[in-house]
Amino acid sequence: MPIEVPLAKLSPTMETGKLVKWFVKVGDKVKEGDTLADVETDKATMPMESFDEGIVAVLDLKEGEEIALGQRVLVLAKKGEDPAQIAKQFATGTASKPAASAEASKTDVAHAQAASAANGDHHAAGEGGRVKASPLARKVAEAAGVDLSRVAGSGPGGRILRDDVESAKHATPAVPARVSAPAQPAVARPVPAAPSGAPRGSLRIPHTKMRQTIAQRMLQAKQQAPEIHLTVDIRLDKVLAIREVMNKQLAAEKIKLSVGDFVTKAVAVALRRHPALNASYESDAIVQHGDVNVGIAVALDGGLIVPVIPNADLLGLRDIRLHTESLADAARNNKLTAKQMMGSTFTISNLGMYGIKQFDAILNLPEVGILAVGAGEQRPVVENGQLTVGTVMTVTLTADHRAVDGATGADFLKTLKVFLEEPATMII
Repeated sequence: MPIEVPLAKLSPTMETGKLVKWFVKVGDKVKEGDTLADVETDKATMPMESFDEGIVAVLDLKEGEEIALGQRVLVLAKKGEDPAQIAKQFATGTASKPAASAEASKTDVAHAQAASAANGDHHAAGEGGRVKASPLARKVAEAAGVDLSRVAGSGPGGRILRDDVESAKHATPAVPARVSAPAQPAVARPVPAAPSGAPRGSLRIPHTKMRQTIAQRMLQAKQQAPEIHLTVDIRLDKVLAIREVMNKQLAAEKIKLSVGDFVTKAVAVALRRHPALNASYESDAIVQHGDVNVGIAVALDGGLIVPVIPNADLLGLRDIRLHTESLADAARNNKLTAKQMMGSTFTISNLGMYGIKQFDAILNLPEVGILAVGAGEQRPVVENGQLTVGTVMTVTLTADHRAVDGATGADFLKTLKVFLEEPATMII
C-alpha cells in the first residue's frame, strides 16, 4: 500500500500551516529524516521531515497553499510499487481533506456555479467553473457566509487562500456620500507637492501565522491573567569583572559569555529556590514543575519566538552560552524543531541590547512569570555612604496574580539580585 503523508504537528499550538517550499519533486527517492518541505506554522517556518522511505508519487499542494493539520500533502510509493500507477490512483486533483470539509466543498461549488450563472462572475474559477480555493479557505468562507465566487485569490494560479477570505469578510462596500451644492463656489486649496522620493500610498501587509498567533496570545494574556509588575535595580560590577576573567579563559574555545548568560543562570537557580514562579496556572490547579526550563525570547523579522533551554539550573555558564547561541541561530534560520520550542516553565525577555532601560513583558501563558531585562548602564549609586558610579541593570518581573502574590514575587527578585550582585552565591 502507498504511504499517504499528512501534515504533522510541527509546533505545540499548531492547527494549520502554509507550505512555503518543496524540497522534493515527483520521482524523488526519500528516506526517513529527509526534509520534504518548509512549512510556516504559528510559531515559525519549520522543516517537515519524512518518517518513511519511498518514491514521491504525488504532491498534493503547491507552494504558498495552506494546509489543515492532518491533511494529506504527498503520497509515497513503497519499494516494489509503481509510482506512475499510484499517481493515477490518486489523481483526484485535490489533497485529501477532513471529512467535515467534503460537504462544504459541495456547497461551495453550488454557490460558485449559481453566482457565475447569475452574474457572469468567473473569479478564481478552475475547470468546470469550480472556484479554486484551499480547504481551509472554504471552511472559513462557509462559517462567515462569504461567497467565494466574489473573492480575489492571491495564491498560485489565483487560488483563494484563507487571508483572501478574511479580507473579503471584513470589507465593507463604499456608500456614496450625499453631496449638496455649496452656496458659493468652492475654492480648491493648492495640493502640496510630495517630497522627492517620499513613499506614496498605503501598504497592506497580510498577517503571517506567527503574527496572528502573537496577537491572539497577547490578547489572551491581557484578558485572562491579572498581572502584577515588580521592578528592581541590580548592580553588575562583579558580574562584569568575573565575565572578563572567564572570557579570557574561554577565548581558546571562541566562547564569549554575555551578561545575559549570567542572568539566565541566576534566574534558573532562583527558580529552583522559588518553585511558585516555576509554575503554570490551570483552571483547577497550579502546577509547579519539576524541571527548570527557561524560554529565551528571540526577535525575528516577522515577530518573536521562544526557544527553550531545558534544565537550565543544572548547566554551567559555558553550556548556557552554547545552548543560547545554537537556539538563536536555529530560530533565525528556520531550523528550530518542535522539541526545542516546547516545555518552557519561565521566560526571559531581554531588550538590553537595544538600549532599553526598563519595560514590562506580557506573560507567556500558561507560565506564571516572565522577566523583562533592561540594559546595563553606568548610573550614580551610593556605596558606603559615598556617591560613586556603578553599572546598574533594571529588571521587571511580570507575574500572574492568580498564582503569585506580591511578596512571593518580591522574594524571587531578592534572590535574583543577590545572585547577580554576588555571583559566587549562585553556585554554592
